[in-house]
Amino acid sequence: MNTQSNELRAVLQALALPVTGQLRLYPNEACKVSRLIQEFEQSEPLFVAAADCLTAAQKEVLASLRRDLMRVCLDHTCTDVALRRSDVWRRVRLLARSALVAFNWPLALPPQFEPAVVC
Repeated sequence: MNTQSNELRAVLQALALPVTGQLRLYPNEACKVSRLIQEFEQSEPLFVAAADCLTAAQKEVLASLRRDLMRVCLDHTCTDVALRRSDVWRRVRLLARSALVAFNWPLALPPQFEPAVVC
């Protein structure tokens, strides 16, 4: 799997996490919501540009996710409280899960969240 795929998969996995996981994902970040949105905005266009062929379903779920993340910014739901309670954020989580399914990627913890293996 190429770098763009790995990056988008990790972002989608982070967006698909339950709110408690999203809040713990970036413990030192003042605005976790901005970080989640920024990572999607950086990885999604690079992935789409590098992809050989995307299905209509894959394109649609990414476009829906992009629109809802823009709505988060426009509706000023860029807070930890909104992350917990907003209907838009619930939809973002569902869309991220749908995107993972559309790409046949696992609904799992993103790599940055997995515990380190100690030998």
